[in-house]
Amino acid sequence: MIQGMKKRARLLYGATDLGAPHFSADLLWRTGFRVPDQLFLVEIGGKTFLFASPLEAGRAEKEADADAVVRVMGSGRVTIKEFLKARGIRRIEIPGGFPYEIAKELEKYFEITIAPDPWYPDRAVKSAGEIKEIEKAQAATERAFSAALAFLRACRIRGAQVYDGGRPATSEMVRKIIDDNLWDQGYLATDTIVAGGVQAADPHCIGSGVLQAHVPIVMDMFPVSLATHYYADMTRTVFKGEPSREYIKMYEVVRTAQEDAIKKIRSGADGQRIYHAVRDYFSEQGYRTRIDDTMAEGFIHGLGHGVGIDIHEHPRLGSATEILKKRNVVTVEPGLYYPKKRMGIPAGGIRIEDMVLVTHKGNKNLTKTPKDLQSVIIP
Repeated sequence: MIQGMKKRARLLYGATDLGAPHFSADLLWRTGFRVPDQLFLVEIGGKTFLFASPLEAGRAEKEADADAVVRVMGSGRVTIKEFLKARGIRRIEIPGGFPYEIAKELEKYFEITIAPDPWYPDRAVKSAGEIKEIEKAQAATERAFSAALAFLRACRIRGAQVYDGGRPATSEMVRKIIDDNLWDQGYLATDTIVAGGVQAADPHCIGSGVLQAHVPIVMDMFPVSLATHYYADMTRTVFKGEPSREYIKMYEVVRTAQEDAIKKIRSGADGQRIYHAVRDYFSEQGYRTRIDDTMAEGFIHGLGHGVGIDIHEHPRLGSATEILKKRNVVTVEPGLYYPKKRMGIPAGGIRIEDMVLVTHKGNKNLTKTPKDLQSVIIP
């Protein structure tokens, strides 16, 4: 057993700073070391060895959570090869996103296998410090959303359009308010969604152009901390002006589905079952899902995902079984999307997303922004 362990190593590669090429959330989570240059991390028999250039090695020795820091020159590939061979390693496990070129080079000397995802299953179970960072990011997100709502309240409706004084109000204007507010708080927002009307029927359309009155405006914010690289994630659908009865019904069906799903979130629950319960409820209410070569409408995405150093982490609430554990942080974000008007169903999209902390007996909702109908209709 011990001899077999000595012949096997696990290998990570990547940078750990915000926006760096080959960013590795696993490497950042394991070492806690922020660096813009790529590093190797080797795990052998429960011990970790961080390979760093002379530029970063001194700081790594002080800051990184690793058993040893190995100084390397150049790309470090020669050092890695000799290090592993000297320890009798014959087989290397790498994650699925490992660079192909480096893997092919190492394959000349070692047997390479792809490890199953996730690389570190324990990443899904957040520490108290991680939960605090996610809560801080969420609070910043809600402040930015409040700034956007204040702008929309000050706007006026002329005809079917929303106006800021004498100029039409646009998705770009609202997005800038959100992104600037988050930046001032120390968070980076990219591709913030402010999509109105039919644009909202595409879940990942960020939105553009003049905002229309009386139709849903989906606002999805998922900023990352510049200091710690932890994310938050929240979506609200709002209306500038009184919506139609069809939109009100559609909104209330999504809100009810979300609240019912949140009630089911607890340690030991299966995310797949919660997801399917939402799909079934939508169908029962007349909002069927259709996904084929020509059409995608209805509830066309998963119910939720983990949040942490990455915006999308395990566990998932979707079509595959994943059992929730205490201290998971997951989103719950049902939505309905119809590019074209159907009988009793208006064109557009509605999504509501909260972030919840899984507890032993239930959950704690980390999202405080209200979502009742009165709160999301802006006069």
